[in-house]
Amino acid sequence: MTAIVSLAGKYLIGLIGIGFVVIIHELGHLTVARLSGISVEIFSFGLGPRIWGIQFHATEFRISLLPFGGYCRMKGADDLTRALDRNTKTFEHTEIGSLFSVHPIKRFITYAAGPLTNILFAILLYAMLASVPYSVLSTKAVIATVNDYPALFGAVSSPGYDAGLRTGDQILEYDGQLIRDWEELELLLANGKPGQHTFLLERDKERLLFTITPEKSDTGIRFGLSRSQLPIVGSVRPNTPEKKAGLMAGDLIVACNGLTITNDLDLMVALSSTGEKTSLTVLRNGIKQEIKFKPNTDESGNGDWAFSLHADTRRVEGSPFSLMTGIKTTYWMTFNTIKALAMILTGKAEDVRQEFTGMVRAALMIGDITSLGLESNVFSGLRALLYLLGIVSISLAIGNMIPLPAFDGGQMLIGLYETISRKRVRPQHYWVLQLIGFFAVILIFGFMTYVDLHHLYLIRH
Repeated sequence: MTAIVSLAGKYLIGLIGIGFVVIIHELGHLTVARLSGISVEIFSFGLGPRIWGIQFHATEFRISLLPFGGYCRMKGADDLTRALDRNTKTFEHTEIGSLFSVHPIKRFITYAAGPLTNILFAILLYAMLASVPYSVLSTKAVIATVNDYPALFGAVSSPGYDAGLRTGDQILEYDGQLIRDWEELELLLANGKPGQHTFLLERDKERLLFTITPEKSDTGIRFGLSRSQLPIVGSVRPNTPEKKAGLMAGDLIVACNGLTITNDLDLMVALSSTGEKTSLTVLRNGIKQEIKFKPNTDESGNGDWAFSLHADTRRVEGSPFSLMTGIKTTYWMTFNTIKALAMILTGKAEDVRQEFTGMVRAALMIGDITSLGLESNVFSGLRALLYLLGIVSISLAIGNMIPLPAFDGGQMLIGLYETISRKRVRPQHYWVLQLIGFFAVILIFGFMTYVDLHHLYLIRH
């Protein structure tokens, strides 16, 4: 029962978050419609039956039963019905404030306002997030050489090992620069230049200096080093086999299924080869304890581990508020979203489920990641939620630009056609286009829901 409540809570967080972004989208339509002389008959917070509403000028602002999303209904339905009943070739005697009474370019701008508002919202959101202090992972710069772990990295060489570095060494300086943590070292290594580099390290309380010449790779250079972290449990998710078996935060894992564990890489190797049941030996207050459980599995049948290792953090001060930062982040997100969509449409995506997510799974992912952040602190959870809502906002903008009549992109296309050709689309043709768009929406959302439910089914089984 508790697991169901937890899952429902995650869905609720995600659905309300997505709904908030939809409201932002509809507010863009509402604002520009009014400026363009188009009356908005209903602006609804939520979907479904009306619970409460208030009339303000020509618009009824209402709260509907389901608090997920919303909609903006513009005036014009009566004009369309009248034109269809009379079988006229154009919209005649349109009402003041009707969608069909204004110039096509105004309709184009009104429909473009929704996606544009989503993009502007993402820009402001990412600019704001970049300007406030936040915490980042800060792991000790203790290294492992990749040749020690062929099960994880394959049969590859390690220039670091060849030069004398060993798993468990702590890097103190790189090319004379003091190293605060592994994350800082990793960035320096990734941006390093070919040639010799010096490493000052500590091994068994002794300081040693090594010179390493990295290998060239497709992405630059490689030293053959990885992070090595103490396998101390940081958190255990509630209502999971691990939690029920007694695994606790602060436990130091020293063995897994009989294999000695000295770092997180040892643990990853042991867990990847485990069978249906797992046995962990942990040190708790200096006393060894055995923790046995049968883990949940993912869609591939592999263990879906419900605990994470302890990770230290350090505070990073935010940069001064800059719209340019928000623009750059939004551009990068938009580019990657369009790229993923193009891969799906061209059949180049290796796994559609990884690139394509409907509302069901998106809501669960948002709730899940937000909940993980909240396990650390409220600020981390809120930051994670806002970051994800930026992605949702960009995705909603791109999705609504699909050139089908039921989407903003289709309506914009109609407005653009009428502006260029100086001809109005016949009411009958407009109605047929809307009908096609309606069925297209059902197919798209039906497919998205199928992909989501199939994904969840595979995880469960």
